[in-house]
Amino acid sequence: MSNKDEDLNTVETLLNEGRDFEVIPILNKLKEKRTFNLSEEVFLSSLLIRIADWENTVKIAEQAYKKAQKVKYSPQIIQALLNQAYGLIRIGNLEESSKLLEKSEVVFKELTNNPSAKLEELKAYQAYIKGTHLFFLGNKEETLNYYKKSLELRKRIGNKRLIAESFLGLSNFYRLLEMDFEKAFNYANKCLEIGEEIHDQRLKASAHFNLGSIYYFKGELEKGLSYYKFPLEYFEKINDTYSYLGIMNNLALIYRAKGELDTAIGLLDKCIKLSENSKNNWMLVGYNVGMVELSLDKGELEKAKEHSERVKELLDIEKTPYINRDYNYTQALILKKSPRVQNRAKAENLLRTLIQDDDTVFEIKIEGLIHLCDLLIDELKITSEMEIIKEIKPLIRQLLLLTEKSKSYWYYTQTYVLQAKLSLLTLDIKNARKLLTKAQYIAQNYGFDPLVKIISREHDNLLQKLDIWEKIKDSESPLTDRLKLTNLDEQITLMIQKRRVEVPEVIEEEPIMILVISEAGIPTFSKLFAESFLVEDELISSFLAAFNTFSGELFSEGLERASFGNYTLIMKPIVNFLVCYLFKGQSYSAQKRIEKFIEEIERNKEVLDKFNEYRTTNRMIKLENLPKLNSLIKHIFLNE
Repeated sequence: MSNKDEDLNTVETLLNEGRDFEVIPILNKLKEKRTFNLSEEVFLSSLLIRIADWENTVKIAEQAYKKAQKVKYSPQIIQALLNQAYGLIRIGNLEESSKLLEKSEVVFKELTNNPSAKLEELKAYQAYIKGTHLFFLGNKEETLNYYKKSLELRKRIGNKRLIAESFLGLSNFYRLLEMDFEKAFNYANKCLEIGEEIHDQRLKASAHFNLGSIYYFKGELEKGLSYYKFPLEYFEKINDTYSYLGIMNNLALIYRAKGELDTAIGLLDKCIKLSENSKNNWMLVGYNVGMVELSLDKGELEKAKEHSERVKELLDIEKTPYINRDYNYTQALILKKSPRVQNRAKAENLLRTLIQDDDTVFEIKIEGLIHLCDLLIDELKITSEMEIIKEIKPLIRQLLLLTEKSKSYWYYTQTYVLQAKLSLLTLDIKNARKLLTKAQYIAQNYGFDPLVKIISREHDNLLQKLDIWEKIKDSESPLTDRLKLTNLDEQITLMIQKRRVEVPEVIEEEPIMILVISEAGIPTFSKLFAESFLVEDELISSFLAAFNTFSGELFSEGLERASFGNYTLIMKPIVNFLVCYLFKGQSYSAQKRIEKFIEEIERNKEVLDKFNEYRTTNRMIKLENLPKLNSLIKHIFLNE
């Protein structure tokens, strides 16, 4: 900008120094007192984007576009169009933003013969905005293509702030569309690093928001809370209502997951008041639905009814099928709490209608299915009619399909745990164990480490109670005894309230023996850790004699662990071998060790080659012949 645009230059300087809060009063005065020319208006709309003032971005960019039309095919036309399109996307007007993006394409075609650095920057900007537009439409493939294109172009240009913005877009993509938390985390951290380096407060706040959301999804609630503090204060001070409300809503979810319902209600109540001021009925509906759920969690039926009626009032204003479905959902939840059979039947009918409606959003379908299962489980407790389990099973299959399709992996994992507990009710113990193994694998695969610990404890507890379950199976004990033993009520309540239960303390196991067996069933390596085990000749002899039989049976059934007297055995495959670890205690840290052991063997060519050499000659490896293996074992299993 030239010297005559000193005020706008001052604003840019302050933003570059991270002094965002000082910018707002200056811009407010400028908007009231100044009339801007084309160049100033384009520049101003870009500055407004940097403080997330989306309504004024659209307004100023639209004014600039009208002026720029007189200067045919100018880059300023493209900048004004793109700024306006971006602002519209952020306030939810995707249809109008799409039209503006199409117009920008036309102008770009006319300017292809006039390449310049500015035009390259605008192409990168257009790619980013297209990616963001497609992100909100849920078009995964094209979203990723455009975000990657914007990053590539911006790296070529070398503008750090714009590079960080593209990192943020990729973080959002992997966090929300792909649910790949590792990639989302890495891109958010890259954005944060640049944001801190160049003192860009909005980029830092947005990166913190993403990191907080990632930790929430993974179940690490305290970490999630710690990352929300800065963006909450930042977005409130710059008056970015949409981002502020997004964080408040996420905080309410975290406190609900922690069981701190009063705090969650206070946050949603504030969201409702702010949404009423902004007259955003769509957001108001969502917050009131959340309040119905929280009120019912607390047992405050009358308060839940009040918020359901508020949804009905908003339905009368908007008259859309989407809000109608939300209203029916809240009514079903309220009727479900009634002790009267007629009301519970009405709740069941409403829920079945919602889950069968193709236009019902995934979230309501998923929660509707869980509530249906809850109704049927209540009926099962009252009647002990085993036929009811046959009604629940197809609902769980549908729940698994929906949660996988919508990438709701926390629900997906918990549904397998629910299915495992139902298998215990029908005394299919082996299937229950298979399902817990699968649930733990999914939780581990998607980075839900707290959930991995909880499911691992569930499986350990089941192994410890196998004798009890076998006795129940033989004696055909009543269903009430099985229901108590499975804690089925606790599991379904956890899913309804989206609770993250307290993560169990991890106590390291006591290593007993590591055994590596070839695919032919012949031991290639063994290492005893516990001297006490040596005197139990009968136990170790029976273990080795029975191993081939039960290991084959376990693996054919999709299991990887077994109880063996007072010990637990975990088995993991590696190319040409089966690695077996016998230990005492909890299995969570034991699994981590055996996975690390396999990873190190696969990575170390000398060790792997030695294993294969001894396998082909049916010999046993001795540690003195392979010092690297000895070092690995001491480090991984003995913490030396």
